[in-house]
Amino acid sequence: MSDVNVLSAHPNVARLAGAVLEAWPDHARFLEQSFAGRDGALMASSERAAATILRIIGGPAALPEFCADYRFLCDCLLEEELHFRRTGAYRLSRFDDAVAEVYSNRAFMRRYMNFLLLSHVVWDNHARALAHFETAYLPSLPHGARHLEIGPGHGLLLHLACAAPAVAGATAWDVSQTSIDFARQCLTAAGGADRAELVLQNLFDAPASDARFDSVVMAEVLEHLEDPLAALESVARHMAPGGRLWIHVPINSPAPDHLYLLRTPEEAVELVRAAGFEPLDTAFFPMTGATLERARKRALTISAVIDARLA
Repeated sequence: MSDVNVLSAHPNVARLAGAVLEAWPDHARFLEQSFAGRDGALMASSERAAATILRIIGGPAALPEFCADYRFLCDCLLEEELHFRRTGAYRLSRFDDAVAEVYSNRAFMRRYMNFLLLSHVVWDNHARALAHFETAYLPSLPHGARHLEIGPGHGLLLHLACAAPAVAGATAWDVSQTSIDFARQCLTAAGGADRAELVLQNLFDAPASDARFDSVVMAEVLEHLEDPLAALESVARHMAPGGRLWIHVPINSPAPDHLYLLRTPEEAVELVRAAGFEPLDTAFFPMTGATLERARKRALTISAVIDARLA
């Protein structure tokens, strides 16, 4: 890799990137593009994320397995991308099909979560979304905030929320027991397990409660649903007045379990607004190697981040 000076100052990032490169030498150009445009603040965030991920991985013997899973999922995503380019649509549209093909497959889900952990350092758009959550959203929450994450997945965001001074306690809901188990393992390794309650819970079936949440996070969740507007409206019913919502949703991003296609970041913003939220801040991060203008023109993946308040 050409950006030796950048990575030498960030040893945990260098370790992850080096392991990925060892498992997949042809990925070198992608890695160079991903790290070339990151400033000091973003690299510092990625270094903290990499340190957490390495604690979760647990030791050098396990790192090659995570890198192999990263490459495996990238190959899966390429197949979905080819379908998307041929048809202009995602391959799946029904949640039951995603359950049958992905969520009920524990081995595949494990590899998926391993991939997502590494992508939050290796992919520029994922790294920028994670940094926004850590350095912009969490510090802006009121002291004593009751926090809920829908779909904790890899557990990185839940770990950060548990460590945030403003967060009094965190809850996570997921429909996948595999995801719940993985997030719990990640929190145990990274920190925060004692401050988080992880519950096997479908958002649409969650009972009403007077103990409403001041902060709700849905990171890469809406695209997995048949009706994201209904999901956002359900979220609103579990939030305190003026509660905050942080959304990360990918645009034009085919994957084995992605159902709902958003074609522009503005569609995502309007979806949040239609559910009764007032957008406070938005940030749109194109996939590694693309400018935002090119991503819009070519229908390439854009990570849309939306920080909103319940109106």
